[in-house]
Amino acid sequence: MAYPWDIFLSYPRTQYVQPWVDNHFLPLLHDHLDALLPNEPRIFVDRAQPVGVDWPDNIKSALKHSRVMVAVWTPPYFRSHWCIAEWESMLAREQRFTVPGTVNQARLVYPVKYSDGRNFDERAKSTLVKDLSSFGYHLPNFREAIAYIDFYNAVRDIAEDIEMRLAAAPDWHPDFPLIDVEPIVQTGPRVRLPRI
Repeated sequence: MAYPWDIFLSYPRTQYVQPWVDNHFLPLLHDHLDALLPNEPRIFVDRAQPVGVDWPDNIKSALKHSRVMVAVWTPPYFRSHWCIAEWESMLAREQRFTVPGTVNQARLVYPVKYSDGRNFDERAKSTLVKDLSSFGYHLPNFREAIAYIDFYNAVRDIAEDIEMRLAAAPDWHPDFPLIDVEPIVQTGPRVRLPRI
């Protein structure tokens, strides 16, 4: 079976991150990938589900049927049970297809840092990320800012990296692991925030 989706976009639905994704990050990522890939990029975004679907099952299916994940990291990401389940599912797939002793294997999670970093999950703190935190403007008029040119170029670099990861992703397999949200809800978030 072919992958119906190239990318699963995992992000927390906060009042800042979602408008940033909708107004800036996703349109640029789509356009840059469109200029690189042989076919139009297929990016799954949870807010674009058809009316009437069972949305939890649809999200799980889309995750299982996506080549790679782009994860937008900010502290609320690591407080979201859904985001953690999505991330851990893709990490479990990575581990299944990692060849011991092989260097520079393509990773299936492409992390983008929207903000902070000190309050990330410990595993995320030790992961190299594409830092876009200096471009975390969610308002539409960010497009008119001088900094938008640097943001444009940074997202173009991301698209070039993702193009290589898409080509190196394993063939689809029906046994790709999915981490259920329930155990994560029971154990709670993994990140510990400092007390004020």
